[in-house]
Amino acid sequence: MNQPPEAARQTLYPIREVARLTGVNPITLRAWERRYGLLVPHRTDGGHRLYSLQDIERVRSVTQWIARGVPVSKVAGILDRGDVDEPEVVLDDAAFSRYDFWLQRLDQALLQGDPLLLERLYAQLMTEVPLVTALVSILRPLHRRQSASSASAALLDSFLRARLAQRAGHLESGQVTLLLINLQGREAELDLLMVAVLLREIGVNLLVLGEAPDLGTLLPLVEHSAAAALVLFSEQSLERRLLTQSLPRLNQGVACPVAMAGSCCALQEEEFAELGVSRLGEAGQALMDRARQMLAGRFDA
Repeated sequence: MNQPPEAARQTLYPIREVARLTGVNPITLRAWERRYGLLVPHRTDGGHRLYSLQDIERVRSVTQWIARGVPVSKVAGILDRGDVDEPEVVLDDAAFSRYDFWLQRLDQALLQGDPLLLERLYAQLMTEVPLVTALVSILRPLHRRQSASSASAALLDSFLRARLAQRAGHLESGQVTLLLINLQGREAELDLLMVAVLLREIGVNLLVLGEAPDLGTLLPLVEHSAAAALVLFSEQSLERRLLTQSLPRLNQGVACPVAMAGSCCALQEEEFAELGVSRLGEAGQALMDRARQMLAGRFDA
């Protein structure tokens, strides 16, 4: 492994571990590196990225500044000038062990094919672990590391879709409604449901559309539902037609705020900024904070 001398004396982590701990998608981590120079990971001889604990703390600092409304393109300058608070949590190997504890227990339930045990563990997890941590640092990595064709993956996928959909679909009178639309289809449905659950936690009712309808039918739906905001979700970059035609028409055609959620926010930040579309980001605490700010009329980027 080709490392500088100081790297040989510290523990380094692959990108999947960084994503698991911070809740920032690997796609976004790579985009922050390439487009903004926010990260400079070490590299193996094969070109794989490796991150130190200092790198992970930097990722957390980036998400904190983004949550405050600072564009990601400006964060590097802030961090490099030293105008950043100390990280709220100093990371160590024990943090990874706590996550591994849950991952191993859930893995065992899946290998045993025991839905009752899986149900008990899920209920315990959602009670004992903060929601954002449970979703972003435990359940999402658990889902992504399953072999796509395995029975365990099928069991987990079906289980999580049902539980998350139930939680996101809970309705209460007196709460405003957000319309959440999946632009990516079934392949991103679980990530969409995690975003939906986090949005539900800020005290809103959700209408969730698994696929994007035609624009002509969407505009009346937004109006008739009296939606307080329209949130479009994608883990990939939007196609040029959506970005240059549909999204501008939609943003101009509805009275409520229009926001993007998912990895697309980092991948196409400048394009969304030019359109005046809010960017909530990926599933995590920052997304919840930004959604609250948007509904309060204090967030416009």
